[in-house]
Amino acid sequence: MSVPVIDFSAFRNGTEKERRELANRLVDEFKKHGATRLANHGLIGDNIRKAYQWSEQFFEISKSEKEAIANVRDANPQRGYSYVGSEATSKANKRGEDGEFQICEDDDVAQDLEDVKEHFDYARDGDPDFPTPWPSDASIPGFHDWMEGVFLPECQRLARDVLTAIEIGLDLTERTLTGCMESRVDELRIQHYPPLSTEKLKTGKIKRCHPHTDFGFITLLFQDITGGLEIEDRANGGWLPVVPTGEPTEVGVYISDTLVHKTNGHLKAAVHQVTAPVSLKDKEDGVLPERYVIALFAKADRHAHIGPLSQFVTAETPQRFPNLTALELHNKRVGQLYDAKPGAATPVAASA
Repeated sequence: MSVPVIDFSAFRNGTEKERRELANRLVDEFKKHGATRLANHGLIGDNIRKAYQWSEQFFEISKSEKEAIANVRDANPQRGYSYVGSEATSKANKRGEDGEFQICEDDDVAQDLEDVKEHFDYARDGDPDFPTPWPSDASIPGFHDWMEGVFLPECQRLARDVLTAIEIGLDLTERTLTGCMESRVDELRIQHYPPLSTEKLKTGKIKRCHPHTDFGFITLLFQDITGGLEIEDRANGGWLPVVPTGEPTEVGVYISDTLVHKTNGHLKAAVHQVTAPVSLKDKEDGVLPERYVIALFAKADRHAHIGPLSQFVTAETPQRFPNLTALELHNKRVGQLYDAKPGAATPVAASA
């Protein structure tokens, strides 16, 4: 069993009946796994390849140039460069008494687990609250203009198409979800996993990325051919490898915390991690090759209320989540990554 690949072309080109059938299938898969994969979704393959090329170029710029645009390790939305080990996804979720992963509400999680990845996070130009520190055009000419002006809007459009399909599949009124996204505060991340020995993985203290859920409505995830991504196998326990098909246009869609709150847990977030690719699972002295991914975190407006919709709250399913704003949830979740409270910035100190 693995995460299926669904042809999304009917959303833009199909009849009303075909759109509804597609929407129903999407929601069915989200109920099973919290995730699916899409093909024929409208993003141009050459642009996805170009985004990977820009990613590789970004991570090759000097350490000092990346440190000059470092993300501030506080509870606010992430902006700029984060060094290897900066983000601790192991602190974001833990298993509850029922065995299910849930948002961590305390410090009762391992404090010594490390993620081996570096990333650059950005949002649209003109964000009045959390602007992005970009590298200079002299260090990487054209990067800012193309990643912000071309690729980000394309990903935002696809995310809204997917959320519209979810509205249809859940029998929600049109724009119940997408109407909460007018300010376009989505974040795009380019991420690099450096080579890593299987010996270090076997210590149990290090993963490329520990099990976690994302924070927005949904995440669009592009991965290269390296492999290692896994999602929780809800039916049988353990983990399902999300083996890349090799198609550069393939995109994963992952249900995230805001949508879980909005649907009162009717849709559950996809718990995912990154470890060794299938081919290196049993290697004693192997080396995981470097890996690149690109993620669009589709977010609700910061002051939108994301408490459960009334149709998902019944006598049998009472309200499970508080009436937070999207930013309040986001501050809580990002703060867990950095042991930071909202409004309390932590000085950036790059690892040696």
